[in-house]
Amino acid sequence: MSVSLVALARAWLVVATTSFGGGPASLLLARRELVEKRGWLTQRQFLEDYALSKMGLGINLITMSGLVGGRIAGRRGTIVSIVSFVLPAALITIALTAAYLQVRDSTLVRGALAGAGPVAAGMTIGFSVNLARQSVRRGARGAIDIAFAVLAFVVAYALNASPLVLIPLGAVVGVTFLRGEPARVSGETAR
Repeated sequence: MSVSLVALARAWLVVATTSFGGGPASLLLARRELVEKRGWLTQRQFLEDYALSKMGLGINLITMSGLVGGRIAGRRGTIVSIVSFVLPAALITIALTAAYLQVRDSTLVRGALAGAGPVAAGMTIGFSVNLARQSVRRGARGAIDIAFAVLAFVVAYALNASPLVLIPLGAVVGVTFLRGEPARVSGETAR
């Protein structure tokens, strides 16, 4: 499949200009745009790039845009994806910061910001549940997926464990217990 750099830039511009709320919103819109709407990636490829981006240094959404761009259109795709994703967000952030400085002491603004935290937490949980639901296998191996997802959540929450520990641990669990069986969303068949 050949994807033009202009089409790739448009896709990331859609994500960058409509994904207010940070990580979960951006991930959801990126998945919708790249997997569901355009079909450039499978769900499995999207999840692989997401997992790799979590291990990278820096802002993982920028890392993910580069990984996805490279997967779709090579080195030029990496550059186009990063610029198309970051530039609009930077300009919007500058404009919103300038506007916020003008109204930050308003009682109405303080009240609105007090409700933003719970909404962001709810979006994060919703996105996580959506990813887990689409990735869980059926039957006994599905129970392993669910058990590991719950264990990863508990370890991450209770021990404040880094993704740099949890993701490789997930790879070990996958190699040990799920060898040769792809996730439901991959579209592949077991060997």
